[in-house]
Amino acid sequence: MATFKVEIQEFLSRIVKIKAENISDAISIVEEKYKKAEVVLDYNDFVEVNFVNKNKQSKKDELNQLIKEVVEYLYVDEERHFEESDKPKNHIFSKIKRIKDLTN
Repeated sequence: MATFKVEIQEFLSRIVKIKAENISDAISIVEEKYKKAEVVLDYNDFVEVNFVNKNKQSKKDELNQLIKEVVEYLYVDEERHFEESDKPKNHIFSKIKRIKDLTN
């Protein structure tokens, strides 16, 4: 039997009436009440549930994986060339290294 990942997403919502000078202040007051747990959403605020297949790789995840693979493939050779070329500032290795740092 196989194992699968399914994400359960619940959406809760409540309208809070608040007196304030303007909408910006009203939102700030409600945010503060929420952060202080003076307003806590619960099962009574339930609106919707979604079940999401997390087994399929998204295009973004696939792109990130491909970038990592290309960087790993190029890294050692480009690093060697960078060193042999007396570390020029515009060498592609600096960009490959930066991509590797950002994707790890």
